[in-house]
Amino acid sequence: MPSATLGQVKNRSDVIVFWGCNPVQAHPRHMSRYSTFARGFFTGKGRKGRRIISVDVRKTHTAGVADEYVEMQQGSDYLVISALRAILSGHADVVPDKVGNVAKEQLIIIIDILKSAKFGVIFFGMGLTQSQSRYKNIDNAISFVTELNSFTKFVIMPMRGHYNVAGFNQVCTWETGFPTAVDFSRGAPYYNPGETAANDVLYRKEVDAAMIIAADAAAHFPANSVRQLARIPLIQIDPHWNATTEIANIVIPTAMCGIEVEGTAYRMDGVSLRLRKMIEPEHPGDEEVLDKIIRRVKDINRD
Repeated sequence: MPSATLGQVKNRSDVIVFWGCNPVQAHPRHMSRYSTFARGFFTGKGRKGRRIISVDVRKTHTAGVADEYVEMQQGSDYLVISALRAILSGHADVVPDKVGNVAKEQLIIIIDILKSAKFGVIFFGMGLTQSQSRYKNIDNAISFVTELNSFTKFVIMPMRGHYNVAGFNQVCTWETGFPTAVDFSRGAPYYNPGETAANDVLYRKEVDAAMIIAADAAAHFPANSVRQLARIPLIQIDPHWNATTEIANIVIPTAMCGIEVEGTAYRMDGVSLRLRKMIEPEHPGDEEVLDKIIRRVKDINRD
């Protein structure tokens, strides 16, 4: 994936696209510290030296500060990206007058802006990942950015949500080759989103036990998946009392990383940050709990 650090975006970007995300409300410090308004080494003018494009299904607060706002029909992300790729490759003649309720003329304007960038970035959010076509949207967007690099420097980056949500993806990728939704039942890592993700196997009722670590599935998964979690033996390992705690059979409280124990967290751009502890913990850390569980499982297997 053509990517960069947030520091590079701050110091170099002159064209920024926010696709299916609303950082004004979802990531309050993002635009002032790293993107839209940030003044960097080569971007001393800040907002005045940048072109901002917002692509969304409704006019968000982010769209209100953008130079170009593209309002598309919900679920048409894949079509719009494909149309942009066709125009970029010189085949604008095959693009219909409207794609996903976006006029062809506006798509041509967007391509002209992207090609004129010295350093461009596309930030995408759940509006892209959770709409129709799901992860195929990301495949298409990455291909689009790869093709843009034939004309200028362009990168793409997800707008991650909760703290260290990128951490598991990073570790899982360099351990298994896949970022998430990994199935080990075949004896080797197997990856197929839509089939092997936690929500998928819960929805199909293929799970007869679950362990939720540092997450709140009961608050974020669809109702049918949460009902299945409530029916089966459920273990929760988390420093916070949350909705999953209410349906868990066993709850193991842990220390807070970066406050009570040291550890490593990953920023949304994949940069690892080492965290030191500030106070002595009352509970064991996640690593200690999981190490003890692994040792116990190995002991049972030997017996």
